[in-house]
Amino acid sequence: MNNLSEIFKNVRDGDTVMLENKIYEVAPEDSFHLKGLFFSNTANQKENPDGERFCAVYLEGKSDITIDGNGAVIMIHGKMTPFIFCECHNIIMKNICFDHYRPTMSEFTVTDSSPGYAEIHINDEYLYRIDGNILYWCGDNNKNNESYWEIPYKGDGVLTNAFNPLTGVIDDMICGDGDEKGGFPDIAELTEIKKGVLQLRFRDKNRHIPIGTVAQTRSIRRVQTGGAIDRCTDVTLESLRIMSMNCFGILAQNSRNIIYNRLDCTPKEGRTIVSDADFFHFSGCSGEVKVLNCKAKGAHDDIINIHGTHLKIIKIDRENNTILVRYSHTESWGFEAYTAGDKIEYVCGNTLLPYGEATVISAEKINPTDVLVKADVLPDRAPAQNDVIENVSRTASLTAQNNVFECIPSRAILCTTRKDVVIRNNTFRNMGASALCVADDANFWFESGRSGNIYFENNTVINCAARFCAFGDDVIRYEPVVMDKSSAMPVHKKLVLKNNRFISGTGRNYTINLSYLDEAVIDGNTSNVQLKIIK
Repeated sequence: MNNLSEIFKNVRDGDTVMLENKIYEVAPEDSFHLKGLFFSNTANQKENPDGERFCAVYLEGKSDITIDGNGAVIMIHGKMTPFIFCECHNIIMKNICFDHYRPTMSEFTVTDSSPGYAEIHINDEYLYRIDGNILYWCGDNNKNNESYWEIPYKGDGVLTNAFNPLTGVIDDMICGDGDEKGGFPDIAELTEIKKGVLQLRFRDKNRHIPIGTVAQTRSIRRVQTGGAIDRCTDVTLESLRIMSMNCFGILAQNSRNIIYNRLDCTPKEGRTIVSDADFFHFSGCSGEVKVLNCKAKGAHDDIINIHGTHLKIIKIDRENNTILVRYSHTESWGFEAYTAGDKIEYVCGNTLLPYGEATVISAEKINPTDVLVKADVLPDRAPAQNDVIENVSRTASLTAQNNVFECIPSRAILCTTRKDVVIRNNTFRNMGASALCVADDANFWFESGRSGNIYFENNTVINCAARFCAFGDDVIRYEPVVMDKSSAMPVHKKLVLKNNRFISGTGRNYTINLSYLDEAVIDGNTSNVQLKIIK
């Protein structure tokens, strides 16, 4: 085992772990090798059937631990989850820099271009090989001199986005004529001029990529994460420098009271991207979640996503007072859904409105997707085919304050929690979609649930809703997935939108979309373009 992981093998409750101010090199083959860790919104059952994780810093069942990095750099090789805390209490981790020797996101810059042609420059750290006219991205090598991973420049499970340094916006790579799939254009002819400089002839002779475009390519398989906090209470991450996240961001799952303070998740020199997907993902958390004084720039999905998980009602056994429920999205399965004493609601999948509540007496995992719940009260009516259960006990308040969030293709904050949400004194810049999106869904992603009071105050929103995409010009968007279009009943409770500055760098007008919202208080906001309210 490597020197860093060796330190954490024998940590006892109450310890302070002080690292040396140096670079710790860690690799999958000499770190913690774990199985049975199933994480929300990550790999499906075929991609990671055993819940396998390779981890450098691992704590399980520990209490009152402080990890002080003292400026240490943890350099990750291959694909790993740098830190995992399972069933721990009162953990503080601070003053550490996390990076990957070879990031799992690959980048190159278009330095010359004309229709059907491009010359690209690849920085030295983005390892690759060429086989005929196919460019393969490669991980760094293990001790057997074999690459940890490899993906082609396009194909099944490979996604490429385009970053425009002039606008600061990440957008889609569209599918061109003759392309087998979307993403980067099909290459008809590839010539390596010298190491890191390639000339490309495209199958689509009219395809043109502007000079200066930075292509960002990755696998969509979320087999590891940027860090994980599972079934913990009172965890604080503080003063961390995170230069690269592997496959996904930091996931806090079924945990209570989480604080991220002064996290710097911005690209190091020579890169434009940090995370393959979300930066800070909170699934089934409770108590208080706080994201304070952080910087996050460059990811391929939301900066903050906080939600629960709707499980679909499959069968009710009234004789035994049980309900069989199922994880219904392929990327969420296997993790703990309920414990005795949890409060649940029975929810109509078409309207997202509750029609009953109960307390969990027991919960038995039948298989990776199915859970048998015994409840004190069963719903009076027979559930519809797409009705679900929400775990009301696993909902958290959110405070996002004094942060700077920049440069992602999607929403900055995706928020579906019924507890109070305070989003205050933040800067949102170059979001492809909305600065705030309030969802709720029982049919597609199955991310629950209804929201309560949301306070969006004193924020500066610059050039958001910047992509021409399905979200349109909605800089604030309420988007519950209501399937019954005849339903006019509000899903979400209240939005207070006060004293914010909205600045459009494109000249496009902004919209505030308040679909299925019961109450809105809108006052003192300013904008350099028209700010239209849609209800």
